[in-house]
This record gives sequence, C-alpha cells and structure tokens, in this order.
Amino acid sequence: MFRSLRRLAPLLAGAWLLAFPGTGIAADWAVNPDHLAVNFAVGHFDISYVHGRFEKIAATVQFDPDAKTGQVVVTIDANSIDTAHRTRDAVLRSDQFLDAGANPEIRFLSERFVFDGDRLTAVDGTLWLHGVQRPLRLTVERFACKDVAAGIVKHFTCGGEFRTAFKRSDFGMKRFVPDVGDEVKLDIDIEAARH
Repeated sequence: MFRSLRRLAPLLAGAWLLAFPGTGIAADWAVNPDHLAVNFAVGHFDISYVHGRFEKIAATVQFDPDAKTGQVVVTIDANSIDTAHRTRDAVLRSDQFLDAGANPEIRFLSERFVFDGDRLTAVDGTLWLHGVQRPLRLTVERFACKDVAAGIVKHFTCGGEFRTAFKRSDFGMKRFVPDVGDEVKLDIDIEAARH
C-alpha cells in the first residue's frame, strides 16, 4: 500500500496544480530522501523520554516562495516505527497503540503556509493518525532557501525543521497513560530542490 502511495504522489501534486492554476507553484520540486526524517519523543514515567523514528516516509512539496503559497504532503508507513527496541516496536505497532494493521498510514496534509513578512513561521494542516483526523500546526524551527551545488549543477533548494506536539489520546491511543506520556513531540525534517 505504501508503494502505491508513492506512485500517487505525483498525481496529488498535479491535482493541486489543476485546482489552483496560475499560482506559480513549480511542478518539479524534488524531495531529497536523504534529508527527509520523522522523529518523535514520548515521556516515560515523567523521568525520561523514549525516542523513535519512522523508516519509510514519502513526501511531495509544492512551494512558491514569491507567492508564499504551496502544499506539503507527508505519508508515513506506521509499520516502519523504530525505537531501537524490537519488543517495544511490536507493541507500538499493535492495536494497543498505532494499530498499524488496520491503520497502516500516517499522513499530514498542509492547508496553509503561515508567514511573518518574508519568514515562514508555521504550516497548518491535518494529521491522519490511528484512523482519526485532527488539525495540526507545524512550527518552523529552521527554514531557508538557497542555491545548492550538486556537482557542476546548482538547484534552488528549500528545507528546514518543523516541530509540533499533540496528545495521542486525542487520536484514540490511551494505553498506559500517564505512565507512558500522553504528549508526543514530533520533528519533521525535509529538503526539496526546484529543478
């Protein structure tokens, strides 16, 4: 199913362009898979944090820095969760938490880029998790655009780090609260080049 989403990604981008013609959004932004990451942290007995990441991620980016418009779609394979502990990962995939068998995809779809002058400060959108969808704001921790040389060719590249936090109980995952923290801290790193 995750592979089929990768094939659908260009169609999603194309649908965006057809829905909003004349926006100036380039159709050929390429996400660099080596600079695409989704990491998280959850409290453990209010003493420490369990840190983890997802191994299988796909993303599409449409962005016009002049018009300050665009769209980001991040799709995550819930089965690819990795906390460096095999037994714990199996529990997190189970119906006690992600229920990855019934809900194999986690998805964030942006709806609005928020600017303060020329500075991107946030991305508002919707998060689909555990069969539930809720609004979510990603706060920009760092974001920049510049010409980046790849060999003898330069590409205009944008990227940065985006952070958010949400309650997993809002998505129906209440197991072991409060011993395992309700708040999930989420970091998304992404970089894309305009060709």
